[in-house]
Amino acid sequence: MKRFSLALLSAMFILPLQAQETLSRIPVPPSVIARISLVSPKIIIEFAPSENFTLTTGFWLRTSFWSTNAYGENVYNPQISPSFTLEPKFYFNLDARQENGKRTDYYSGWYVGLPFNIEFPDLRYSIGGTVGFQRTLGKRWYWNISFGPGISYYDARFHASGAGDLGLGIILNKM
Repeated sequence: MKRFSLALLSAMFILPLQAQETLSRIPVPPSVIARISLVSPKIIIEFAPSENFTLTTGFWLRTSFWSTNAYGENVYNPQISPSFTLEPKFYFNLDARQENGKRTDYYSGWYVGLPFNIEFPDLRYSIGGTVGFQRTLGKRWYWNISFGPGISYYDARFHASGAGDLGLGIILNKM
């Protein structure tokens, strides 16, 4: 009886201590992820300062074919202008995806973001709130979609606009 009670007492103290160990089963992605989006051509670098938070920066060349003249008419005026984006993202379901056996490498999952864009040379600024989903395909591909409301500032006025991104591309670094 003494051995049984000693084994029971040991199990009561040792098993709960082992249950409190926090072993993260999420594969740790690299702290910097480089991507090239092919659908909306863009170079993207995603910095990961913490487990669920990233800071994404991107550079692309915006193209436009039409502009408005002084009379308010649309005129054919092709232009290529550089653009820059900065977006903090918070991934809110990586643990649940991992528990369900889904991929979480390279931050595959749902996120909320706050994209800020600057378009040159006419200095258009825009900011918005987005909800998005990013997924890794195979070892080197990914797709991303996000959308939400936004506000743009150009021509000395604020305009309601949409915010978001659609991307399909290649991951440049290896896990």
